[in-house]
Amino acid sequence: MAPVKTVHKIEDSVIDRICNTIKNQKPVNEVLPEKGIIHIDKLMPFICIYRFSELDVYFARIIRTQASYVLVNDQVDISHLLESIRKVTSKKFETFLVLEFWPEQDNQSTTFNISCPVGKSPATISALQSGFKTLNETYPNIKVDVDDTHQRHPKHLEPLYNTEDSKKKGVLFIGVTMPILYKNNNTEELYSLFFRQYYSVFSETIKRAVFEFIRVQTSDDFEHYLMLGKTNIDEVTLKSDKDLAKISEGMSFLLRTTPVNSNEEWKNFKKNNFKKNPSFKYRLIALDPEQEKRKLYNIPIDEVDDPTIAFILRGKRLEIEKQLTMLEERGTKNFRFVGESLYGVIKKNVLKEARKILKAFPKRVEGKNNKRLNCHEFADIANEELAFYNKKFPDIELSLEIRDDVAGIMVSKSKLLINNEVTFGEDRADALIQHEIGTHLLTYCNGKQQPFHQMYEGFEGYDQLQEGLAVIAEYLVGGLTINRLRLLAGRVVAVKSMTDGRNFIETFSLLRKRHGFSERIAYYITMRVYRGGGLTKDAVYLAGLIDVLNYLKNGGELENLYCGKFNTNHIELVEELLYRKVLKKPISPRFLERDEVKKRLKRLRKGIEITELIN
Repeated sequence: MAPVKTVHKIEDSVIDRICNTIKNQKPVNEVLPEKGIIHIDKLMPFICIYRFSELDVYFARIIRTQASYVLVNDQVDISHLLESIRKVTSKKFETFLVLEFWPEQDNQSTTFNISCPVGKSPATISALQSGFKTLNETYPNIKVDVDDTHQRHPKHLEPLYNTEDSKKKGVLFIGVTMPILYKNNNTEELYSLFFRQYYSVFSETIKRAVFEFIRVQTSDDFEHYLMLGKTNIDEVTLKSDKDLAKISEGMSFLLRTTPVNSNEEWKNFKKNNFKKNPSFKYRLIALDPEQEKRKLYNIPIDEVDDPTIAFILRGKRLEIEKQLTMLEERGTKNFRFVGESLYGVIKKNVLKEARKILKAFPKRVEGKNNKRLNCHEFADIANEELAFYNKKFPDIELSLEIRDDVAGIMVSKSKLLINNEVTFGEDRADALIQHEIGTHLLTYCNGKQQPFHQMYEGFEGYDQLQEGLAVIAEYLVGGLTINRLRLLAGRVVAVKSMTDGRNFIETFSLLRKRHGFSERIAYYITMRVYRGGGLTKDAVYLAGLIDVLNYLKNGGELENLYCGKFNTNHIELVEELLYRKVLKKPISPRFLERDEVKKRLKRLRKGIEITELIN
């Protein structure tokens, strides 16, 4: 069969515009003739090509995971375009990598076929081979063949580069035939879950292969393969992120699952000698969970090209869906069961650490410094810290309010809220300020500097890492107390008691009689655990502390944890986005500059027992 002849050319003015955009270090997004497109995120010594006669939208999505690609009708001549791009990149990089991909026509094939000059770039080829082979974990019998051939393009098309010309110009051309494993070619049915894995593996594999090419063949301008990912985020992704955040914020999940009469019920509970279960009341739910779910699944996350960001958004969507279901089931046993699928069950190591804390510290301990600060005295100290961060974040108004409708002290977005009747131990003031301002408020502000709403609204399960990080802040400034550790451990024990089938009164008695908590504190812990029908969320706070201790012991960068609000399972994803410069480096808490804090941080990096956190 004779190769398809190109009949359309790209105008010189379009090519000039593309090249000038690259020179000016701006992203290229240009429509090409016959429904084609070119995207180049930044100046890079490689480009991915997919030539089609009839566009396979799923195959195109796979190619679009890369930061430099051309999707083009096979009747459009792009040879002049490629050569012009090569010339622009050659001013910075000695060589240029062209990767052409096309779908295998044999529906039964499970083989990736890599066509390349053997020996030219073995590290690049090895990265392609090992990357594609990882799909064997899910889809057996996948093979990866390597052919030393001059034909590195689809058989029915003309080559994009003459082999001899490519050698002279420093171009390495690799062709890859890819098996279409992710759909039924007879029915066009998509295997959605496997497709997500397929394009994630492709995205990772190509970045690693290109990194090996750059490292060996050209000037190494990239410290890490993740820096080859996309930096600029498209409108579909930004809108999906914004719409998710809007639904999450409007839901007010914790507000609607927290009793409005907990203080009154405490009085009744005590009056009845702790023998009658409290009767909690909740705010009316001013939304329709079914309608919110409909909005949730109308968000086109499946159109988000970036696998990392799609994973984050998909996880948040699942969390919101479960929380909406929990609102529907508030006051029933199903509330607890859905919550367990969201927040998980208590891990053995977390329960073990909780029991260790309560054994080491069986009773509440009164502070050596008995001086108390009223809300106004505490606010004066907190305002000094806020003034520092106001200079760091001039576009965000950081403020403090003393109110009668909050419990104790808390951060709400960029505000520190303090109850008008609460008092604080003077020796705990700094620790509380670094917990609330130096952690919760700071991560909110850092998150606001990022392109994603989720960075300040919070990823799926973000409370776990947030609270762990906040307790570490208390330790670092020398203000973590036995009573604080006991509270975290007591919450875990209470959750275990509830999931074991004990009722409110039995769990309250367990905390009071066996573990030495005061009546008021035991009630408060138990109320939080049994609210709504049973909420296992309170066990994650101690789990978060354990996670941060392990992270630091294993050499993790503490500063990266202040980028925004996310969980420990997102740390690698956030670090990837930092490498790619999608996210900005965070402003670190100023308490990390203290000499005493630096000493304590070194101690954590060596590894210590959780009970050794008490100074």
